[in-house]
Amino acid sequence: MNAEPRPNSSTEPYQSLLAGHAVVVLEGWTCLVVRGNDRKTFLHNFSTNDVKRLLPGQSCEAFFLSAKGKILGHGLITCREAELVVVGAPGQGARLIEHLDRYILREDVQLRDATHERTLLLAARAVDISPVSFEWAIIPSERARVLEAPTGERERLTRGISEHKLLLADHESWEAARVEAGFPLYGIDFDDSNLPQEVGRDSRAISFTKGCYLGQETVARIDALGHVNQSIVGVRFDSLAPPPAGTELLIAGEVVGRVTSTTLSPKLGAPLALARLRRDATAVGTIVETAIETTRESTPAKGTVASLPIE
Repeated sequence: MNAEPRPNSSTEPYQSLLAGHAVVVLEGWTCLVVRGNDRKTFLHNFSTNDVKRLLPGQSCEAFFLSAKGKILGHGLITCREAELVVVGAPGQGARLIEHLDRYILREDVQLRDATHERTLLLAARAVDISPVSFEWAIIPSERARVLEAPTGERERLTRGISEHKLLLADHESWEAARVEAGFPLYGIDFDDSNLPQEVGRDSRAISFTKGCYLGQETVARIDALGHVNQSIVGVRFDSLAPPPAGTELLIAGEVVGRVTSTTLSPKLGAPLALARLRRDATAVGTIVETAIETTRESTPAKGTVASLPIE
């Protein structure tokens, strides 16, 4: 978009985003359209949440799993009058279509990757610049919404942003809000090596009462055991800058996990990360170290497992 942001301080876009006075363009985010008379039953059988219960205008977060229960995709499924729309982190469209298409036999279901057909924006409140929006707690706001419009209407959206005196928040502001909210992204914080309960979205993305679906046996087994071997958690660091994604985290010299996303948290005034940690290292208050010397004293940076979201 070509909207010119108003002059602002370094934290103004972040503060404006949380206050509902800014939007973020979700560049390249996956948008998958599912049509046909059997669309609800079909997605219900191949996702972790209760799609059948959705009425037009309602949404549910869900994972798409392999037969062994590993995550093949993640997003928000929204019900429309004539279609279901799956929105999620970039790069999932082609893979999800390939995965789901192999299970379409006699069902009346059509799949289309509409990623390049629709523009998606994130806002902390409903703003009248898009005809379609749906709630999704990606940032620490109960009013967080994703706004959707045809890509051909980007110019109209740009005018709407200007007319409503909204800021276009930058990537750093969006990442700060996302990490503070503890919202992990597929392909960044987790991938197809992970099981759904390792991501920490159980209450929002998994129905434990809906019955059978692809991968359900593994999900039910983990639920019965009561734990997974690793989890995504927040880690607050004592360093001047956050360690880069991929940095190993250690306890007593033993690797217990890795950093997946990082930010300088405006709320904490300190580096904050999302990290995948071994189960015995995920308790709030646990101290971890990196092998990177990023403190003033040139000693390994230490981090403390923190509760998310950061209020």
